[in-house]
Amino acid sequence: MTGLIVFVLLVAVAMFVLGCMDQRTVYWKTRAWQYRNPEANEPSDAALATGRAGAFAGAVALLVTAGVLLGVENARTYSTEQVSSVAYAAASRLDEGPSSGLGSSFGTLSDIYKAVNDEGGGNVHIRSAGGDKYELTNRKGKNPVCLTVTVDNELDLGGGEPWSHSVTTSVDDGPC
Repeated sequence: MTGLIVFVLLVAVAMFVLGCMDQRTVYWKTRAWQYRNPEANEPSDAALATGRAGAFAGAVALLVTAGVLLGVENARTYSTEQVSSVAYAAASRLDEGPSSGLGSSFGTLSDIYKAVNDEGGGNVHIRSAGGDKYELTNRKGKNPVCLTVTVDNELDLGGGEPWSHSVTTSVDDGPC
């Protein structure tokens, strides 16, 4: 998105420079070659003034567009509080997961990534920080929050549930 914003700003600057130039010179350098008799087809002063006004209006419109794009980009970049909120929501979701049965390994890496992505809507990045720790950041890699997920597996051959586990989570502000 940043590349698009820069491109729009460059085009706006080019249109502003075009509007500042002598419009008659612009005509002779860009369009006069199309006519057999360019002097007879030279635009009037009113047409040249309209072209200048159009270049300035286009530059202003592109500046407004760049501002809107920048606002959208900033709205999609989460603050520390928002990243922390996603971490707490994902932790709560992991804590509530299934805790028994042979196939219930809710504390697996893919489940942790899925919980964070579902809660963050793709606006929070997650990376393993080693062991049971996962570092969550916003889309730009800023505002880190540490999510710790510990899975206690327990094999019980004599009970009703042959395999069970408990998930313990904690969230700390700052990097892991």
